Amino acid sequence: MQRDLLKQLSQWRHEPLRKPLILRGARQVGKSWLIDTFGKQFTSYVKINFDRDRQAARIFAADLRVEKLIADIALYKRQEIVPGSTLLFFDEVQECEQALKALRYFKEEMPELHVIAAGSLLDFSLQSIGMSVGRVQFLYLHPLSFAEFLTAAGYDDLRTHILKQDISPIIHDQTLELLRTYMWLGGMPAVVDAWLQYKDAIICQDLQEEIIAAFVQDFYKYARSRQIPYVTKLFEAIPVQLGRKFKFVNVGRDLRAILLKDALFLLEKAGIAHICYHTSAQEVPLGAGINEKKFKVFFFDIGLAQKILGLNLEQWMMRPISIGNSGQIAEQLVAQELLAYSGIKSAAKLFYWHREAKSSNAEVDFVTTKNNAIIPIEVKASSAGAMRSMHMYLQSHKGSPYGLKISENNFGIHGPLHEVPLYGIESWERS
Repeated sequence: MQRDLLKQLSQWRHEPLRKPLILRGARQVGKSWLIDTFGKQFTSYVKINFDRDRQAARIFAADLRVEKLIADIALYKRQEIVPGSTLLFFDEVQECEQALKALRYFKEEMPELHVIAAGSLLDFSLQSIGMSVGRVQFLYLHPLSFAEFLTAAGYDDLRTHILKQDISPIIHDQTLELLRTYMWLGGMPAVVDAWLQYKDAIICQDLQEEIIAAFVQDFYKYARSRQIPYVTKLFEAIPVQLGRKFKFVNVGRDLRAILLKDALFLLEKAGIAHICYHTSAQEVPLGAGINEKKFKVFFFDIGLAQKILGLNLEQWMMRPISIGNSGQIAEQLVAQELLAYSGIKSAAKLFYWHREAKSSNAEVDFVTTKNNAIIPIEVKASSAGAMRSMHMYLQSHKGSPYGLKISENNFGIHGPLHEVPLYGIESWERS
């Protein structure tokens, strides 16, 4: 299925100052498929999967001179490698850290050659060996966004109208129904593809269970034996605390907080957890005003989060659940959409604002920046809902030109509030 990141890859291909590219993202979000598809644009495509072909690592064992490496790879793969017309792809590169180290030399010694590396647990290797930002480029692949889901489902014309913010009431209701489907399926490519082919909830649910099991199995690859129970508990607890200030005590009163913090760090590195920090939101960058003791945690995929929470897709097919009864899931949707549209070339960060005071508590679900302005975001699962916290925020943050309300309502502007439907986040991000 079509992925938006293909456009970014095509731009990278023709950049005059192009560097070797590292594609990052959680496992099974479609990294290998994406590069395989991109490889069709080249005269020749040479791929080494270091997980399937363990012998290939020996090429990088002793000599990292690029000319020697390319000659050996060409002989080993029995394929010609021509700078400018060949794409060289190192898949599951975390299994060969020498190949990952070699990337830094391609820019200097053979800049004409297009080189990409990817892997399911790549961030752990990057942390251990270090990687000079000036010698490589990064792109981040997330699960399918709702906009990508529309394209995959054959609704690209609807996506275009959403971008124009030209949605009539009847089409608005139709789009909300499509959004409900996306919210329960999620954006994992295998699950979306199965849904589009078979429209069978049981098949999709089985796939979700397999993906969850694969993630749990990965814990043994990057966590120490004593950490695994903590990582597992946290993995199951994140969906339960969506949209709320995260408290380690709610994961398990008998579990040590310091070990749970380490477990959260591991899940964040694996691309499974996204931490949303409290910020004062008084200045850009928003990270300058964070309080690391106050944070929310979001899962990387809304469909898998709901599966962990016990959603039965077969029951949903018989009686669709209303978005209006799923406030925390609506926040997960918005978090995932914000990451998908803004976190492409760098790791996107999430922030929220919270004021704790006697008789005047207030919380704004998200705070982001756009055109160097700080924009507060309130998420309302239904069309109704008071906006007291938003008004309190705007009164105390004169630098924010308006507040953004995301709900089941259509596009609109009401004084200091701009309103965007839950399906319209891509439109707001790109407008």
